[in-house]
Amino acid sequence: MSRIIAADSTHGALYGTALNAQSNRSYSRTLNLRDREVVLTFDDGPLGTNTRTVLDTLDKHCVKATFFSVGRMALADPKLLKEYDRRGHTIGTHTFSHPFAMDRMPPQDAIAEIEKGFAAVSHALGKPIAPFFRFPGLRDSPETVAYLASRNISTWSVDVISGDTDPGANAAKVTKDVLARVRGAGKGIILFHDIKKPTAEALDGIITALKKDGYKFVHVVSNTNYKPNPEMVAKTDAFRTPPEMATVTGRWTASAATVGRPEIKAGSVDVMRTEWVELKLANEQLTGNARSETANVGGGNGQTASGYVATSSGGGGSGQTGGAYMANSWLVTGQIQ
Repeated sequence: MSRIIAADSTHGALYGTALNAQSNRSYSRTLNLRDREVVLTFDDGPLGTNTRTVLDTLDKHCVKATFFSVGRMALADPKLLKEYDRRGHTIGTHTFSHPFAMDRMPPQDAIAEIEKGFAAVSHALGKPIAPFFRFPGLRDSPETVAYLASRNISTWSVDVISGDTDPGANAAKVTKDVLARVRGAGKGIILFHDIKKPTAEALDGIITALKKDGYKFVHVVSNTNYKPNPEMVAKTDAFRTPPEMATVTGRWTASAATVGRPEIKAGSVDVMRTEWVELKLANEQLTGNARSETANVGGGNGQTASGYVATSSGGGGSGQTGGAYMANSWLVTGQIQ
């Protein structure tokens, strides 16, 4: 690691050149990087062995990175999320459920995904995270970018895409593509996914080769933290939706409406099912006002929430009290044929 940059999120700075909306490209900027300086960023985690391998490789090379965590993933494995922080990396967020077309969502739904993602990741970590946000698929829109600016949250795009989610991606191809693209760009923000096996397998060789070429690695931090939106927190039903099953990354698609007959295509998938997050509890955690809650769920069995998350044993989440709880979370990852 060559140096540390404190990235300013005031008024919603946009970092990186690969933006979706033409209107946003005109005022995007890259970090104040020197020639042959790169920033490593990772989306979608945390996830098991692949994330741990990525973290170990970064430790081996004394490199710090920025992780844009998905809310569902953070809630599923808060212990691994905390490893990002314990090892000195920066944590931003990447929505709650990783919708692939936020630019086509109603603005209020996209904003809910953003706020719910920040609340979930901060909640799982146990403290506020950096006000850094990246759109899934880099699908920003003028409305959502303007909202982020109003909240002093910076939008993070990229300068170099690794291609680790492309069909047929493997360690050798990712290594070849990343090195060629970085050498062509000369510097910039690189996008990886720490949940992907090709990335976990390729990262050591990529860092080694870049170091040999004289590239330096920059750690990006923030001088401010994410702060919950009080208007959103006050609306206890703002994010109440039916339980759903959705892809985090990959080519499998299903929603609450199609869960009986999901559309399945060949490819690598990471699928998570969760229900909802209690924003009021998450906010109280961030402000230091702890409390417990008893929820009557499914068949009326009273359960006490230790910490801030109530886990239900009933199906469908009907009859829950106290706001929008996250419940019944599970994850499956593998190969669909």
